[in-house]
Amino acid sequence: MAAMRIMVINGFISLILSFSILSDVNADSFRCGRKLVKTGDSSIDLLRICGKPRYKDRGYEKIKVDGVTRSERVERWYYKKSSRSLERQVLLYRGRIAAIEIGSR
Repeated sequence: MAAMRIMVINGFISLILSFSILSDVNADSFRCGRKLVKTGDSSIDLLRICGKPRYKDRGYEKIKVDGVTRSERVERWYYKKSSRSLERQVLLYRGRIAAIEIGSR
């Protein structure tokens, strides 16, 4: 009986840890309403489908371009549907979605 409780507690702890590890995950796409945006889409399509982001950030980040990692000027657009949803960070490079990251609540 005690061994069973320990197994249940260990399983619960593993589940919690797996959710905390997923706090910053990369995605290839995400849904805005009934439409989908994905890596490779233009910033114009992103605006049309998802609307204005709640926040924009510009700067230089190390990204891989044509197989070479280098520092490039990028933009990050932040989207969050509600207080209960996960934040989406969209990395734009040369007017196209280069990456989509799923942040925390």
